[in-house]
Order: sequence, then C-alpha cells, then structure tokens
Amino acid sequence: MERKCKFLLFCMIVFAGIFFSCNNKSESDHPLYAYDPSKPTTLLSFYPDSGVYQEKVMLLGENLPTNAEDVKVYFNHRPAAVIGSTGKRMYVQAPRLPGDTCVISVVTGKDSLIYPAPFYYFSSVTVTTIAGNGTPELRTGDLSNSQLAARYLCVDKDDNIFVITRNIDPDGHAHICRIDEKNNELIAVAMNVVSNVPGADPETGTISIPFETTVGAYYMLDPRELWAPRMREARWPEDVPRPQYGWKHCMVVNPDDGYIYTRYHYGQLVKINPQSFELEVIASTPQGDSYGLTFNPLFPGILFGTMWSDVGEGYANSIFSIDLNDPDPGSTLKRLTAPIASGGHRDGAIDVAQFRSPAQMFCDADGNMYVADCDNHCIRRITPEMTVETVLGMPGTPGWKDGGKEEALFRNPRGIGIAQDGSVYVADNGNNRVRKLSIN
Repeated sequence: MERKCKFLLFCMIVFAGIFFSCNNKSESDHPLYAYDPSKPTTLLSFYPDSGVYQEKVMLLGENLPTNAEDVKVYFNHRPAAVIGSTGKRMYVQAPRLPGDTCVISVVTGKDSLIYPAPFYYFSSVTVTTIAGNGTPELRTGDLSNSQLAARYLCVDKDDNIFVITRNIDPDGHAHICRIDEKNNELIAVAMNVVSNVPGADPETGTISIPFETTVGAYYMLDPRELWAPRMREARWPEDVPRPQYGWKHCMVVNPDDGYIYTRYHYGQLVKINPQSFELEVIASTPQGDSYGLTFNPLFPGILFGTMWSDVGEGYANSIFSIDLNDPDPGSTLKRLTAPIASGGHRDGAIDVAQFRSPAQMFCDADGNMYVADCDNHCIRRITPEMTVETVLGMPGTPGWKDGGKEEALFRNPRGIGIAQDGSVYVADNGNNRVRKLSIN
C-alpha cells in the first residue's frame, strides 16, 4: 500500500510539473503554426498601442509568416525589425522616428495589409555638453576639463569626432582635434592650420578637410596613419578657368561613387578623385559661401547643401539640391526653401520653411537631414517627407543650456555630425563647446 501511495504521489508531481511548464512557456517556446502562402493573412490587433524607439510590439493575426525573411513590417514608411513569429503572433521593434501617429503595415509577398488602429510614437530629444567649458583656448586631455573653440565637425564610421576649432589667433590659424568619447579624451591631431568643414568617407574612414591657400589644396587624414594630416593638391583641368582664390569651405564624400565634392565661393561645384586627385567641374552655382553639403540615402545621386547669407541670385539663406544623375547637373539646381533672401525662421513644408545663415548639414541613415541653423541659434531637421522642424533651441534666443526641448539653448551653432547610433553632435560655435543630442 505504501508503495502505491508513493507511486501515485510521484505521478502527481510529474503531472503538475508538465502542466505548469506548459502554462509558463515563453513566447519563444510557443508552438509554430504552419504558414500557407496560398491562403490570406489576417491582421487582428497589436499591443501596446504606443511606445518609443525599439519598443517591442506584439502583432496578432492569422497565417502570419513564421520566417522573418518572408515578411516586412512598416511603421508608416519605416521598416521595423522582425524579432520572431509563431504564425499567430509576431514580435517587432518600433523603428527610429517613424512619425507621431503610425500606420502599421505587414507585407507578405505581393500583399500589403494595414492594421485599422494607429500606433502612437513618442520621441524625446535631450542635449548634453561633452567637451569645452566656454573658454576658446585649446586644452586637450580629459573631456571634463577640456577647452576648445568648436567651429565645425564630422563623425567617422567608428564614431571618432573630428572638430575644427574657430580661428582664434591673428594669423587665422585653427586646430584639428579628435574626440574619443569612449575613452573620455580630447586629442590634438594638427596645430596651427587653416581648415574648414571636414567630411568623412563612410567606407574608408578617411577625413577630407578643405583649406584656402591654393585652389586645389586640402588635407586628408587616414586612420591607417593614425590620422596624420597629409596635404593633397587636386589638379584643376587646364581648359577650365580657375577661381581667383582657393576659397572652398566644405567637403563631403558621395557614398555612391567615392568622390569628394566641394563648392568654391565663386560658385564652381567640383568632384575630386581621392586616388588620382583629378578634379572635374560639374556645375556652376551662384557666388557666395556654403558651409554644408550632404547626400541622402533615400535620394541617391542628389546633393543637398546650404547657402550662406552672402549668396546671390536669390539663394541667400537657403537649402538647395542638385541632381548629379542628370547629364547637365547645373540645370537641376533648385532652391528648396522659401525665397526670402533675408532669411527667417519657419517650420513646415520645405518650400515655405525659412532659415537664417544655415551652416553645416548632415544626413542620418534614415534620411533625416540635420542643419545647424546658425543665426537662428537652433538645430533643424528636414524629414524624408521634406518637412522642416526645429529639434532643439529657441529661435532668435542665444544662450547655453543643456536639457530637453523646453530648456536647451545654443549660440550660433555651425557644425553638425551624426554617429552610427543616430546621436547628433553639434559644434556650438558661440559657446565654445561640443554638444550631443540624444534622440529616443
């Protein structure tokens, strides 16, 4: 009898263990339901109904693909990462900056389905100071004790931040510095040079920096040489009139062809072969200064740029584009912002938006173009839908203050760069600091 009781007790324990383990399975242990591509997929609901960047969202439906390669999920037009699917439940991650109110769509084969209810996306932006204390004289070393007169910057593929200092001596000399945020260090790369807006090659990591001593002169910093500055001289074609001076203020690398693009004060837009140093003039633009050039992954072959307040022919204080895919790129030159030569501040559709002395601009991996709107003392963003919005800063109010959208202040920001994780770095020129915008 005692043996029977022990046996029954053992069976009950085993049964209870099986029961509770089945009822406490994680989603990854959930049984798969066979996906049949010949049958329709039905969308039911999802939860939660709101969240932030990388929020895990559960999509419920019938006959959902169980292989992540067989399905695409979008929040508005932004692709969301598919973590896994059981056929009835699919885990996805909310993408970065899809918009405030999102339509979730599921694409399987040739079919595209939409959930009837929207997902509400919440984003926040905060700014912190990572280098500089307001004093312009250069002091390297620990970032918390650093000093620099930040003017322009760029970020390479390994998130090294290269900063061009403001000209602070009578000879107009500046310094090139590197910020290693991971090791909390400011390092001088080159001292007493004349340099302008740098550009990083997204493939090689080399940094190109224009300067004005001669028409074709620029610096190249190669990570394989620990970024030791090498002077390069692009060869101006003999049959093309040369600019009177070598005034060029910005360089950018086209990720499609690997060429370096720059624009001269006299209006010549050129491209430079970084291997042979051959230079080709590809378009003529109005005379004046430009401190921002960028390429957008959503619009291959289109060069976007900023025009300073001294540019003529109705292009002052503007954002422009030019189509390098066209046989005659110069004929495609277009002012994108409102034709207000004196500049101003207005958000909205790009054709009505206004800037005042827009300086450096750069595009992130999602197609958002950020602009250092210098004389408006704020940071602006041009979305993939070509809508302009003020990210941080109070238009027309200079100052220095870290924090969120309601508190942050800038003073004549001129430089801007973007890291691999989407963080935006700003050379806050008037405050002699480098600031970091964290977007969540």
